[in-house]
Amino acid sequence: MRKKVAFLINPSKRDQLNAYVNWVKSRVEMDLAIFDEKWPNSLAPYDEVWVMGGDGTFNYFVNRYPACSLPIGLFKGGTGNDFYWKLFGDISREMHLLAILEAKVESVDAGQVNEMLFLNGVGIGIEGEVLRSMEAIRYIKGGLGYYLAAIPALFRFKHYRISGLPVFLCMVFNSSRAGGGFHFFPMASIEDGELDMMVCKPLPVWKRLIYMPIIQAGKHVHLPFLNFSRIRQQTISCDRVLRAQVDGEVLESKTFEFQVLPAKFEFIVPINL
Repeated sequence: MRKKVAFLINPSKRDQLNAYVNWVKSRVEMDLAIFDEKWPNSLAPYDEVWVMGGDGTFNYFVNRYPACSLPIGLFKGGTGNDFYWKLFGDISREMHLLAILEAKVESVDAGQVNEMLFLNGVGIGIEGEVLRSMEAIRYIKGGLGYYLAAIPALFRFKHYRISGLPVFLCMVFNSSRAGGGFHFFPMASIEDGELDMMVCKPLPVWKRLIYMPIIQAGKHVHLPFLNFSRIRQQTISCDRVLRAQVDGEVLESKTFEFQVLPAKFEFIVPINL
C-alpha cells in the first residue's frame, strides 16, 4: 500500500515554491495531497506530513497541530531556515529528499512560552524589535537581512529588568540558531529534555556592535557578561511589556512562562544521525 502524505505548503509563498513542489512530486511514488491554500482540519487520514516553508511556517504548523504524532518531514522554503538546518545541515536538495523518503524518525523536544509552542527559540526584548524591522526587508534572506534589521535596534534598544536585575537580552532556546545563521546556542540539543537560557547584562552600544559577529559565529559562550543555564521550567517577569520573537512570530507580554515539552514531535532526520 502506498504511503499517504499530507504536503503542507506556506500559502503566502505558494508561487515561489511551486517549482520545488513540482520537483518533489516528479520524484516520489506516494499519494501526495498538496495543501498550498488552506491546510486540512485534521491529519488523521495520513501516514506522514511534510511541511514546506521557513521557521515561521514550522511554528504555525506545531501550533495548529500540537497533538500531531505523525512523522514530520521539513522542506526548506523560508528566509532563515534555522530549524531545518538543525535537522539536515547544508545537504543538497537531492540528499534531503532521499532522507525524507528513507523516513528515519527521531523524537524531538519542543518548548512552550505562555500559550505558544516553539521549535527554535524565544528572544525577549531586542529580538522582538529586530523582528519588527525585518518585516520591511524579508526579501533579503539569511544573516544579511538579520544584520540590517539588528544594527538600528542595537543603537536604540534600552535595557529592561528581570526580577530587579538589569538585562539587555534574554533568550530561551530549544535549538541552536536563529536569524538565518546566528548561532546563539551552539551547544543546544533538541533531544535532551531541556531548554537553554542566556541572559546578557547591559552593554554600551560599541560593545553591542563589536560582539555581534562573534555571537553569529557561536564564539561567545565564555564571555563574562553572558550567563548560560539549562531549564525545564521558568517564569520570567519583566518590568514592562516587551515584544518577543517566537520562531519569527511576535508575542507581547510582561510575563513569559517557559516549559520544555520533551520528545514532543517525531521528525524525519538523515539516516546517518
